[in-house]
Amino acid sequence: MSAEGNAQLVTVAWKDLIGGKLDAFLAHLSDEISWVIPGNLQGISGLLRGKDAVRKFAAGIGKSFPNGLNCDVRKVHAAGDNVVVMETVNTGKAWNGKDYKNEYCFVFEIEAGKIRRIREYVDMLTVKETLLS
Repeated sequence: MSAEGNAQLVTVAWKDLIGGKLDAFLAHLSDEISWVIPGNLQGISGLLRGKDAVRKFAAGIGKSFPNGLNCDVRKVHAAGDNVVVMETVNTGKAWNGKDYKNEYCFVFEIEAGKIRRIREYVDMLTVKETLLS
């Protein structure tokens, strides 16, 4: 797939996830998907392996933001034939009534027309202060 095609795949998949179309999002993922969130925030940071783990994680996001999360995709960069970088700002009202706003950077690796790896970079202090305190 071309760099442009990969960027389109990631953009459509992400819109499905943010729009609550979890099955449609999962259809864009490889069966061997891995999603890494660096850091040491228990229950959030770590490695997700497989679609079941991603499904469970997405359900947790839904519980954390019962009215949904707004995602402003700022930039999508396609690099080479298998990497897409997406910059976003996510906002919403957390389960505890606190306002949430955080900047994200995602690195997606594409294999055989599916998203195979995701690395997520986010300010964990904002996550902790909003969702866990």
